[in-house]
Amino acid sequence: MAVLGSGRRRTGPLSLLTGLALCVGLTGPVRAGDASLEYAVKANYLYKFTPFVEWPPTAFDAPTSAFNLCVAGHDPFGAAMDRVVRDRRVADHPVMIIRLPVVAKGAACHLLFLGRSRVQTPQQMLAAVAGQPVLTVADQGLSAKGAMVQFVLADGRVRFEIRPDAVQAGGLTLSSKLQALSAAPQKGDSR
Repeated sequence: MAVLGSGRRRTGPLSLLTGLALCVGLTGPVRAGDASLEYAVKANYLYKFTPFVEWPPTAFDAPTSAFNLCVAGHDPFGAAMDRVVRDRRVADHPVMIIRLPVVAKGAACHLLFLGRSRVQTPQQMLAAVAGQPVLTVADQGLSAKGAMVQFVLADGRVRFEIRPDAVQAGGLTLSSKLQALSAAPQKGDSR
């Protein structure tokens, strides 16, 4: 049985899709220099991606083990990420934030946000989790070829681009509904 995410309340797919669409379309423009708003929106995106991702059952040690949301390099979220995931679950898995100054080979992450780092390049971070079912999300402006999702600013709004080839290589499946919200929808990966 594959693992799909959900929030603190039981919500249907339509409610979750509506919430993600609100992040995409109805958030006001992010003004230059308003990093706290930008990263609050990105923190919400990271959590809201999870219901639309299918992890293989082998991604978790136990049916109720933690869902590890890892932030690599510099943590631009601060307390915003903690607020977003407080008391939340991905399916039956409580969300745990793990801040990683360095991503070690085999890091136990289910979702890995690639932030800026003076210690590791994005490619080194990606190589550390290569071959594992880890949703990799790169911050805007990072040259992170191989990341599954890349944040971008489009028309002053936080958006994201999906790279289906990277998703498939990581052994994950993304919902076509999530792919349809991508700033640059790609062909491939139909789920």
